[in-house]
Amino acid sequence: MNLIKSIMTNNPCYTSGRKISVKGLMLHSVGCPQPSAQAFIRNWDKSTYKSACVHGFIDANTGDVYQTLPWNHRGWHGGGSSNNTHIGVEMCEPSCIKYTGGSSFTCSDAKTARACVDRTYKSAVELFAFLCKEFGLNPLADGVIVSHKEGHARGIATNHGDPEHLWNGLNTGYTMDKFRNDVYTAMGNKVLYNEHDESYIGTITASKLNIRKQPSASSDIIGQHQFGDTIDICAKTDNGWYKVIYPNIGAGYVCADYVSVKPKNAPQSNDKAEVIKDNTPDSWAVEAIDNAVKNGILCGDDNGDYKLHNICTRQEIVVFLYRLYKKLK
Repeated sequence: MNLIKSIMTNNPCYTSGRKISVKGLMLHSVGCPQPSAQAFIRNWDKSTYKSACVHGFIDANTGDVYQTLPWNHRGWHGGGSSNNTHIGVEMCEPSCIKYTGGSSFTCSDAKTARACVDRTYKSAVELFAFLCKEFGLNPLADGVIVSHKEGHARGIATNHGDPEHLWNGLNTGYTMDKFRNDVYTAMGNKVLYNEHDESYIGTITASKLNIRKQPSASSDIIGQHQFGDTIDICAKTDNGWYKVIYPNIGAGYVCADYVSVKPKNAPQSNDKAEVIKDNTPDSWAVEAIDNAVKNGILCGDDNGDYKLHNICTRQEIVVFLYRLYKKLK
């Protein structure tokens, strides 16, 4: 990654000097046929430009990353509460596309366009891996890395379809799930789950989990998973469901908070599934988490997994309060 500092010091967003506690990263694409990052910087780095300011642009011609705001400055990129929590980065778009309305466009040179998108995607992965390390973020945790489109679905950004509209329109095969996994890998982590690889066995650690025809709470139930059953994981859908191949039932969907996995060709002596532990707290919670662990308030499951980014059940909250009560008694 070639990172070039080009802070837009004249933009009113920069001069306002507001800071944020970085909780996540938002990926954008510019929404117009302009591959040059410098063209945006020249236009936006003015005291009169009050409509937007992002933390960085990725040039579609070169893949160079231009940092345009200090990472902890509040940017104007999401159009909602994401401005207060997320770093915003824009990927420039190829000049050979032409927008015909909304997120629809035509393309006069698909090969050139895809090459531009490949460059921005690769640099975005490297940049987001760098930023996740810089701010202690887990790229696979819920809401940490989101697109502008996903931000809108979460109610934290305006109604835009980027960058998925560009990826889908050019048939690149890129998705936000793939992007998050690629960032995770770029950080030096071992990916145990891959949505494009069926060579993994998954064990859902929950009892009597319903298997449904479609990833929806209202879909018909076609079977029931029992605790400890082993199933083939084929893919993870955009909304957090897992597609599975279940004995005597076939393809179905389950919704689970936690999945432990190991390769099909793992040594037979290794009878425990290799697990991904969610034990890395966000930077703002490090001290509190450490204190809770040291004092026995937060103990984790049998695998030592604290599941820090899971939603607590009422039972778990009561257990935490009971442990705290015994500690203070």
